[in-house]
Amino acid sequence: MGSHVLDEANDEHLARAAQAGDRESLALLVTRWEGPLFRFVYRLVGQREDARDICQETFLRVVREARRFRPGARFSTWMYQIALNLCRDHLRRKRRWAHVIAEESGEWDGARRGDAPAADAGDPVETLDRERLRTAVMRALATLPAEQREVLILKEYEGLKFREIAAILGCPESTVKSRLYHGLLRLRDRLVADGFASPPAQGRDAHGVS
Repeated sequence: MGSHVLDEANDEHLARAAQAGDRESLALLVTRWEGPLFRFVYRLVGQREDARDICQETFLRVVREARRFRPGARFSTWMYQIALNLCRDHLRRKRRWAHVIAEESGEWDGARRGDAPAADAGDPVETLDRERLRTAVMRALATLPAEQREVLILKEYEGLKFREIAAILGCPESTVKSRLYHGLLRLRDRLVADGFASPPAQGRDAHGVS
């Protein structure tokens, strides 16, 4: 299959080709999803090296468990399910959320996505404020119940629709909406307690992610 045809192929087509042993299709899937998957996993586990390991294992399982990918399913949903289960296993083993200290955030986002510098990049005070907010949000996320944290990351950071999140988590959309609502309330209260008197409104930019 030519490279141009591969570039135009959707994820599900590439996944089926990868199941049949097409390495080029698998490589393209990894290229498409390694950035978003890393950001998702990193926000859940809080450590870069662990996030890299989990992403690698996710793609290995995509290959090993290819037979479980059902016709008509969305590849992204299946991939997120695998990654989420690996993150849950990792966090159960480490029990580290109470001790997570957020790393300097944002550097890999721009490097992987090729983002242009933020408009306020030249203002040291505003840049420091944004970094403080990012760090505070990461710490606040670490205090949320796991089910609320997962929904908040999938919705606010990954930008997934409620139905997509419900499919990933295997629960009704109403449950997803309830977890998001209560998670945002807890997040707001924690940010207020940490000295952010006017916490940002709902939205991924509002949570300190450019």
